[in-house]
Amino acid sequence: MEGRLVAAGCTVTTVRDGDSAVNRIHRERFDVAVLVSTGQEMDVVETALNLIDIRSAMPIVIVSGPTEGSQSAIQKITSTVSNTMEVSLDGLDALLGLPGRETDNRRDGPSRP
Repeated sequence: MEGRLVAAGCTVTTVRDGDSAVNRIHRERFDVAVLVSTGQEMDVVETALNLIDIRSAMPIVIVSGPTEGSQSAIQKITSTVSNTMEVSLDGLDALLGLPGRETDNRRDGPSRP
């Protein structure tokens, strides 16, 4: 994941879990949050909701696999919160404009410019 973001010219700050992400967002400003569910401590849905409470204007991209357990909760967030979107790993590549990824693999969320 970090390699994809760096290849697209992003500066990346990584954290080990949702609690760390929430604590970091309290102290620092970021242009966007990219969340990947790891199944530890705080799941991606709870993390996204906490980040929205802290920085409501910060875009949040949720990268999910095809068999996420909380899929419907992720879709509920991305369909109701305007600055969130769910993408597959290939969809992230397309969003970042990485070569060889010409298809739009966003999940069922609102359309983005």
